[in-house]
Amino acid sequence: MEPIDPRHLPPMPDLMIAGPGQLHDDDLGVLGEQLIAHYGDVWVQLHNDTVNAVGRLLNCTDPPYVIPGTGTTCLDAAVMNLFEPGETVVVARTGFFGERLHEVAEANRLTVVPIEVPLGEPADPVLLGEAAAKSNAAGVFVTHVETSTGVRHPIEEIARAAHSAGAIVVVDGIASVGGELCDVHGWELDCLVSSTQKGMESPPGLGILALGTRGRARVELMKERPPSWYLDLKRWDWYRENWPWHPHPVTMPTPLVLTLLSSLNRILAVGIEEWAAQRARLAQRCREGLQSIGLEPVARADVQSNMVVAAYADDATTIVPFVLGEGIQISGGLAPLAGKTIRIGLMGRTANEEMVDRVVDAVARARKESPR
Repeated sequence: MEPIDPRHLPPMPDLMIAGPGQLHDDDLGVLGEQLIAHYGDVWVQLHNDTVNAVGRLLNCTDPPYVIPGTGTTCLDAAVMNLFEPGETVVVARTGFFGERLHEVAEANRLTVVPIEVPLGEPADPVLLGEAAAKSNAAGVFVTHVETSTGVRHPIEEIARAAHSAGAIVVVDGIASVGGELCDVHGWELDCLVSSTQKGMESPPGLGILALGTRGRARVELMKERPPSWYLDLKRWDWYRENWPWHPHPVTMPTPLVLTLLSSLNRILAVGIEEWAAQRARLAQRCREGLQSIGLEPVARADVQSNMVVAAYADDATTIVPFVLGEGIQISGGLAPLAGKTIRIGLMGRTANEEMVDRVVDAVARARKESPR
């Protein structure tokens, strides 16, 4: 295969995958600006504005961390900064990414009590709280939106149950923040992790970590510093406090940060409540369109997410390539639903009614043309 010149890409499909989403034109313009230095007065103001915008989006009183990497980078950071090796945590196994939470916890030498969650159903706060109390767990881990199923889990209620059991809650908000309401302070979430390429509608490459009051206390009371120079939150705190001209310990990817700020300014100008409501209406349009051609959602009706629509499809392996041939890329299923579902992402510039209708039409034609 001949090398591809990155300056002259072949025609690419419109993205309707479960992340990342395509950038809005205004944000593309920001991303294409000349590189600026990652220190100095102008940069510090832009960086602080970005941190403050993330804080407004999440309603967190403790300044959130914007860390080069991915959402999973920040999951690792959360675990190693909040828990001592050997401690017990309860993990809601909600699907592919619930299983990843389990793996991240074990990789950081925690003892895991797994609670299996039926596919399409929400995690049960009572069961999680009871498991935490019985095992004397230090934490409860749960995804807000499970990307493999499109289920939104009740993190506010889970946080209350965890606290009643003497545990803190760690939330994977990678597929929710920006498209769902998520209130760190009001819901008393102890740690929430996300990334920028889904609901925040900016490029991949930045992870987000926000601490609540209990989460901050855990960081301060850790007996040992994390076994990572890069992901030690106290190191990031030191630079914020002592290097005001360079308030981070590493070279920040300035184009990614500025593009994130541009996107967040657009979301916050609308207001997160209205923004999330618009995305919920679009997701409902998508689900109804798929149901009209015989594809039923994986998620139960009262817990369906705003940015990821997962639907059962016995011919999923033929639908996805057919739709790609129509110039639209959607996602197939992830384990344990690989080959059994399609997933449609509603994020970025393609999150609109016209694109949803195009996807439904293409899926309908795929089903007519493929033998079942």
